[in-house]
Amino acid sequence: MKTDRELLELAAKAAGYVIQGEAEKMVAQCDHFFGGFVILNENGGSSLWNPLTDNGNALQLEVDLDIEHSFHDDGVNDGVNAGVWSCEPGKKWDDPIPYGRDKAAAARRAIVRAAAAIGEGMK
Repeated sequence: MKTDRELLELAAKAAGYVIQGEAEKMVAQCDHFFGGFVILNENGGSSLWNPLTDNGNALQLEVDLDIEHSFHDDGVNDGVNAGVWSCEPGKKWDDPIPYGRDKAAAARRAIVRAAAAIGEGMK
């Protein structure tokens, strides 16, 4: 199982983003990774990036890499037995991520996992 940092690094690689550093080290001096990077943006500046926590970053990643996701809810227990799947273009669906009551968080994670799989397959 990959850490969130590893997933984000691989997802950034898949999307062709240039990571300039950990967001926390650029914004506030911290010794550990809380999640997020500063990336070079298309305008030549820098942007904070973490598709695990930011809906806009996740959607952009999904669109750029042609990733699909789908929700499944068995209609029981208020979504506790529900899951979200994502897949890379032309691949089988990934293992479902249970979302309970936070569908957006599960969708972001599914998108990042699919993007990381793409990044891992790149040379």
